[in-house]
Amino acid sequence: MNRSLRDHTRLSRRLVPLAVAVAATVSLSVAGAISNRAQVTTYDYTNVRTGLDTATGPIGGLANSAAWTTHLDGAVYGEPLLYGGFILVATEHDTIYALVPRTGKVAWRLHVATPVSTSVIDQAPGLGSYCGNINPLGITGTPVIDTAHNVIYVAAEEMDGSTKWQNIRHRLYAVSLRTHQILWKRLIDPPGANTANGYTIAAQQQRPALTLAYGHVYVNFGGLAGDCGKYHGWVVGVPSTGAGAESYYQVPTNTEGAVWATNGALVTPQGNLIVDTGNGSSTSTFDGANAVVELTPGLKVVSQWAPSDWANLSAQDWDLGSAGPVPVPGTNNLLFVAGKHAADSYGYLIHETALGSGPAAALYTGQVCTDPNSGVFGADAAAIVKVAGTPTPVIFAACESGTVALAVTTGPSPSFTRIWGPSTASPPGPPIVAGGYVWALDWNASELVAMNPATGAVKWQRSTTTLNHFATPTIGDGLIIVPGKYAVQGFATTP
Repeated sequence: MNRSLRDHTRLSRRLVPLAVAVAATVSLSVAGAISNRAQVTTYDYTNVRTGLDTATGPIGGLANSAAWTTHLDGAVYGEPLLYGGFILVATEHDTIYALVPRTGKVAWRLHVATPVSTSVIDQAPGLGSYCGNINPLGITGTPVIDTAHNVIYVAAEEMDGSTKWQNIRHRLYAVSLRTHQILWKRLIDPPGANTANGYTIAAQQQRPALTLAYGHVYVNFGGLAGDCGKYHGWVVGVPSTGAGAESYYQVPTNTEGAVWATNGALVTPQGNLIVDTGNGSSTSTFDGANAVVELTPGLKVVSQWAPSDWANLSAQDWDLGSAGPVPVPGTNNLLFVAGKHAADSYGYLIHETALGSGPAAALYTGQVCTDPNSGVFGADAAAIVKVAGTPTPVIFAACESGTVALAVTTGPSPSFTRIWGPSTASPPGPPIVAGGYVWALDWNASELVAMNPATGAVKWQRSTTTLNHFATPTIGDGLIIVPGKYAVQGFATTP
């Protein structure tokens, strides 16, 4: 390990700031060759988080059952990545796996730490048996890969010593994809942990995908299911070399205000980051909860927006931040954002470059989910598809009642209209767009579903292994890759 650390130190001197990834917006009718060495190095394909795969060509067929099922040492909550000819996943047992796409066989694995049992978390002040829904807690957020230096980054929750709640920690690991060894690791719990005026590490959870940009790895934090204990929403920026000071953004709530959307931070063409936040602890004074926040690479607030009913969202636990914002294709600065349960299941169109300084009216507010008791969870996908013969930007929202498609009208007075949803299969998982179809997982029925993007008609519906909440599939190397509660599966496709 010491040799690996020395090698990475020499390597890190040559690092340059990373370019911002910008997703192309293309018609789904445009064909492309299916890559034999597909690359998916971050959640939803790029840092713009549109869930749009522009490399996979039209998919003409899907196998009736999985070509292979590989059982791992723990649950996979992150989206599988593809790089260097391998499928890369990380588990709640704090283990990184590299799988061979053709067979699903384990090429290599690296166990980086000891995961945390909920029985240990339950011992912490203000927590108990009603806290959390993942056991054990290890690596939850989707890792990210630095292709320039062949490094994968994972954020692990782990025991740092004996099994006492005071020893729970979060660490960022940089692992070489050449040697499969740890290059460096460092604690990423923000200041004030386990203190009377701070927060309790045991109450924090790292669920969102990691973001690699501007020479930093950005790690978002929220709380456990149940909103128990004292936690804060945080964004932590760690130099990708492992050397240098960290930067922090804390949601200015007394407690709560989680940054927990599955897709992690969005990187803007203007050179900043955007995250959204969950419910806060105040219903009288705006405290940064239920907001869309623009941050500099150093994590200073540039602007922020919140709906005018932010206080009611906090009072009802209707997190705006349960799904990350997504750019509207074909526009320079239009964002769509929607949250979970709300009386009218509202979604919003806002200006990415003019968020403002707090609560305000959106450019447009409209109903998203068909069931008023069904909100948006996880993440959304966006593409330009042919609707009524005209290319139209479409947002595919992950409603609890199933995928919904919203056609966006752009211009001085933007708006959106639901054109279909939910589809007859009703998958609630975060959708992606690839090979001419919208794909999503149904964690209730354990199914993989492919839908026509213009009509919602179900093309294929396949049984899968047991799934986790917010499970997101990956497409590449002629496979649909499904992350599961106990295993990862590969479904073969044909052009």
